[in-house]
Amino acid sequence: MEDKELDLSKILASWHYGDGEHVRRVTNLLGEEVLQVRLPLGIEQYELRGRPDGVRPKGKESWFHHYSTRIEKQPWDIELTEEDFQKLKEECLLYYYRYLLFFQIGDYDHCSRDTMRNIEVLDFTNKHFPPELCASLEQYRPYILRMHFMSDALGTIDSGGELPEALAILAEGSSSIKELPDMAKNKIFLLERKNSLRAIEELRQQLLRMLPPDPLSELREKLAEAIANEDYEEAARLRDSLQKKEDRNEAS
Repeated sequence: MEDKELDLSKILASWHYGDGEHVRRVTNLLGEEVLQVRLPLGIEQYELRGRPDGVRPKGKESWFHHYSTRIEKQPWDIELTEEDFQKLKEECLLYYYRYLLFFQIGDYDHCSRDTMRNIEVLDFTNKHFPPELCASLEQYRPYILRMHFMSDALGTIDSGGELPEALAILAEGSSSIKELPDMAKNKIFLLERKNSLRAIEELRQQLLRMLPPDPLSELREKLAEAIANEDYEEAARLRDSLQKKEDRNEAS
């Protein structure tokens, strides 16, 4: 193949960096959809299923599938090494790159899938590798949980679910992060936990603002305002109205 056939200039020129969206979905030569990202010096391409780079280690979907399958079939004949751990860690990074892109383009189902996959890898490494190795992955668990539950919540809304259901998912996410075993000496873990709880709370507040107003809350606010303004006639009217609504709610 001649050098000019390897030149990417035409491809890059057809999609200038900084022109509109920097992430797109296209169909490859096999007729399968892939994810492309325009960077300052080129284009990255991600498979949508399996490993983002399309590699199949030992014929399996991923190193994680390879190791977990071997241990399931022959647990007595497997001795995992630090090199094996590094393969899993590097693979998690590939999935991290992809689930970030999924989140950016609003593909919350795929983001949820990839984050859950990485959570399962962390569970696997914690079970089969020394704690001193696992800490380098475990310190990011708060962040992975955050992205997982936020994706589930936003995906619920996108698919027509109710806001209270999405809020319940966020509440579960916050609880899951708060209940993580403390890594008090790990600064990255502490920072990720703090930032993740804050991000979930910010999204929760956004969703709360989308809820229809509570008539009782509005009446209580107006009542407090009337009393503050010494408008006792209006306050009496609002108090009666509030009492009737509360009685009606209790009866129902």
